[in-house]
Amino acid sequence: MTIQELLADPPKLHAFTPEVGTHEENMFAPGELINRWKLSDEELLFIAEHVSEKSKTLETGAGCSTILFAIKGTKHTCVVPDRPLADRIISFCNSKNISTAGLNFIIEPSERALPRLQELDFDLALIDGRHGFPQPFLDWYFVAELLKTGGYVIIDDLHIWVCETLVNLLAEEKDWTLVHESLGGAAFQKLGNGTQNHEFPEQPYVKRHSRQYSFNAKIRYLFTLLKRGNYSLLTNTVKLGVQSALMGKFGERPKGRR
Repeated sequence: MTIQELLADPPKLHAFTPEVGTHEENMFAPGELINRWKLSDEELLFIAEHVSEKSKTLETGAGCSTILFAIKGTKHTCVVPDRPLADRIISFCNSKNISTAGLNFIIEPSERALPRLQELDFDLALIDGRHGFPQPFLDWYFVAELLKTGGYVIIDDLHIWVCETLVNLLAEEKDWTLVHESLGGAAFQKLGNGTQNHEFPEQPYVKRHSRQYSFNAKIRYLFTLLKRGNYSLLTNTVKLGVQSALMGKFGERPKGRR
């Protein structure tokens, strides 16, 4: 099977789980196999262009991307807690005479499996497992340690705030450089090893969005207190801001205040 054939006719691998309130809620029956949740073509093609049979690759989640890694013949570690999904991938590969000799499935949540991985110096990693906070950040934290300098990490599903925020964080880090971006995903090349262990003043994105340094963040915080109805804290915060501004240190707590 060629990559072009995979893109043109992706297999139905994922069992549909309806999400209440989404446009897909009534499109499929619960448990029906679908191919709508595959990695986008742009990211699949990026993978195809940057790996070979000599590559060592890693992904959280599984799907068409896993089949692509098998087609490319990489030494691939796939961390996914869904055994039936892994079985469907193997069955599909067998039906298309795609070797699965290089595939290693770890059927376990990534936050448990990644810290125990013994291998290092992966050439490319795909983060496409669970997308609720803080999962993409957890996956990236451990992947950053496992990826070799010069390797690539791909983050999928940028329409989800958690994934988009992770991309925004890395885009401002000197240890990472953005090399690919589409509507659905982004790829970074690792230039150094340290971002995941830096304190917040050394992380430009975090620093820029923190009240200690940002006027906009201070204003946002006041509106948040107003929205939550915490008028007492809102009043005290405004008073504190006025006091620190009069001291020429807007945003800093006056001496003696805790």
